[in-house]
Amino acid sequence: MKLKSGLWRLSPSSLYAYSECKSCFWVDNHYRRAPMLPLLLNTAMDSILKNRYDKYRKQKTFPPEAKELLKEGIKPFMDLEKLELWREKMSSLQVEDEEVGYVLRGKIDDILLEADGRFVPADYKSSGNAPAEDKQKYYRDQLAAYGFMFKKHGYKVSNRAYLLHYFVKDKSNPSIDVKFDSHVDLVKINPTRLERKLKEMVKLLNEKYPGHNPDCEKCAFYVGRHRKSKK
Repeated sequence: MKLKSGLWRLSPSSLYAYSECKSCFWVDNHYRRAPMLPLLLNTAMDSILKNRYDKYRKQKTFPPEAKELLKEGIKPFMDLEKLELWREKMSSLQVEDEEVGYVLRGKIDDILLEADGRFVPADYKSSGNAPAEDKQKYYRDQLAAYGFMFKKHGYKVSNRAYLLHYFVKDKSNPSIDVKFDSHVDLVKINPTRLERKLKEMVKLLNEKYPGHNPDCEKCAFYVGRHRKSKK
């Protein structure tokens, strides 16, 4: 949405919407979105995973299910005080570009490190199902945005990031003690390309509504409802 300063407020988690449907992206940013029910179970899982990774962080390692990161030359970020700030305070990584016309802000789940100290953004994802093969496309811009923000704050950033997936192992199990499986997903990112994309997003938002997208199910749904209401 547009701030009183005239800048567009963007968040890493909302950037995929631009790739998915430019019309919906325009509408979502020009009009206040309908309130959503809080995803309390996902929020609880995020807290559990942060505590889990922090427990092993103190031992300078990763949980057993993520030990493969060590084989990839990745190590945990050890400054928990800084990490907590980036996790909790939206403005701690804020990037403001008055010339282009946006404010980008958001909180990150975790930071990993390359052997040479470059930052590797990481995000926890919890679900009832194993991640689909094309799952990365929903989160690539989000992870690239984290990398871009760190870069703007003077940190060296890797060209890779990770999704740390956790999903229900057996949905047919009636036990209340739910068991989870996991998957570590490497995602290639390009913070420089993301910067160019942010300029494209702002350019779109400053123009007139691009019209409904016939290839978008959400656009088609609202257009269909509008036509029915006029009958």
